[in-house]
Amino acid sequence: MYARPLFSRYQTGFAFIVLIIISLLGMDIVLDSRLFFPALLVFSTIFYVLLGIKGYLFVRRGRLYYFSSLLIFYALFIIFFLSNKSEWFLIKYLGVVIAAFFLFREWLAMITSFNFPKREAVASAIAALLVAQMVWAATILPIGFISAANFMLLLVFALSDFLVKHFTGGISKIFILQHLIFFITIAVFIFLTSAWSAITL
Repeated sequence: MYARPLFSRYQTGFAFIVLIIISLLGMDIVLDSRLFFPALLVFSTIFYVLLGIKGYLFVRRGRLYYFSSLLIFYALFIIFFLSNKSEWFLIKYLGVVIAAFFLFREWLAMITSFNFPKREAVASAIAALLVAQMVWAATILPIGFISAANFMLLLVFALSDFLVKHFTGGISKIFILQHLIFFITIAVFIFLTSAWSAITL
């Protein structure tokens, strides 16, 4: 049932690639901890949701892919901030940026209310560039990896909503103001509840 439409119109190939990579890295990190089976359950759930999208079993494919991509983003950020920054930092950093670009692009292509491939690519590149800037800043901040991942997930959520409104023509001053207040409020809450530590050089 799932194998037949793997090469259908609604491609989620890059999401599968990113998911496989981060799941292997993530499971290796939590191999000897109590988080092994919860992590295995989460990655398996994302995997089968993506397969369900491929199998035409759901009508709201865009929303399901959005939910899956948010989970993938979150796992990606946790693994990045939890990893050893002194080893292969640039490669890990570029990997996060490239993964962000393809996840944004596939999600925009999944939405059926518009179809502008070139504009989707440009918008995804801009969103990935903003993610790159914020990942770099969050890496410098002396906060825990969970707080850093939460902040980055908040940014991805805000960017995704902004991209949808951009393509549907729903951007207004009220929309920008509301989302700016929402973003600042949640970001301040994340930082206030973070365990700040001294920066060691």
